[in-house]
Amino acid sequence: MHNNKNKFLLKSSRFNQIGWPKIKYFYECPFQNKKYFEFFNNYAKKKYTFKPTTCLCKNKDDLTLSLNDRSGVEFITVICQSCGLIRAKNYFTDNDAMDFYSNHFWKIESALKDHEHENPEDIYENLRITGIEKSGLIKKFLNVGENKPVILDVGGRIGGVLENFKSNCRLVLADYFQPYLDYAKSKNIETINGGLGDIDFKPDVIILSHVIEHWTNFEDEMQNLIKIQKVNHTLTYIEFPGIDSLKNGRRDGDLLGDLYLPHLHYFTSYVFEDIMNRYGFEKVYLDSAIRGIFKYTGNKKNTVCNHFIRVKNDLIDAENKRFKYTLQSKIRKHVPRFLLNLLRNIRKPRNTSE
Repeated sequence: MHNNKNKFLLKSSRFNQIGWPKIKYFYECPFQNKKYFEFFNNYAKKKYTFKPTTCLCKNKDDLTLSLNDRSGVEFITVICQSCGLIRAKNYFTDNDAMDFYSNHFWKIESALKDHEHENPEDIYENLRITGIEKSGLIKKFLNVGENKPVILDVGGRIGGVLENFKSNCRLVLADYFQPYLDYAKSKNIETINGGLGDIDFKPDVIILSHVIEHWTNFEDEMQNLIKIQKVNHTLTYIEFPGIDSLKNGRRDGDLLGDLYLPHLHYFTSYVFEDIMNRYGFEKVYLDSAIRGIFKYTGNKKNTVCNHFIRVKNDLIDAENKRFKYTLQSKIRKHVPRFLLNLLRNIRKPRNTSE
């Protein structure tokens, strides 16, 4: 095991700046989020216990990635040199995570005051619209037979994504915030106050959108997921930010924008596929975003692939392109669309065959 106690993977002061962040007028991160910053520096520090974590590959060969998250909150992230998985060095206990996600998460995300909630109609409609693409992808692989397929959205908040499956499917939402579950019921969606461990049936589709990166106990949750699989049948749709998509321009190539205290794990698509293979899941579809569909076959891969160098190179590539991607975003944001279209037309090669 290497001694990397004081070494960082990426040499940038951005990853060693704990405290209220100074605004960067060119780059988006770090950015100020008062509600979030105060919650984790006051309530969470007093009420919560953060316990040390271990990589999913069970090795202890970590290299420091950052000491802070995107809003200046102290949050140490490390990368495993034995497999390439990025994770929080310390994370919530199960009980503290339950309190956070049941009582605080969405209020912090939307900067709501205590006892305030967002308009459920707006949330539902926004989730329906943003869920059109993912539901369309799932439908490409979903075999609709004589029986109505059962679609289960775990951690689906208020169930808006399920609206896109309403024509010929049985819809079930599992989450923890009762007011939103009640609204989902009014939309003829079955509800479960809980998570994967509270499911007692085997769906045809399981949606885990921006859920897995929050799991406090990956092993237990994967076993819960396996228990409700129809072998070689159930489609498990998984979505969360893919680290390897940063080099392609997501979030303007800025890793710091992905570092967010409620997230325990940070996966590249190829590291995640390797993990899923070790649990007996086979890829049906997967991109670097990450949007993935898996089927459980039970055929478990026994070895751990070491993707550390590949992940390191992807992160360095993204860092090197960060200025270019940010500049392009600024131009797109401030230059009128008609002028951008004009410039694109000018740059097009002329047809000289006539």
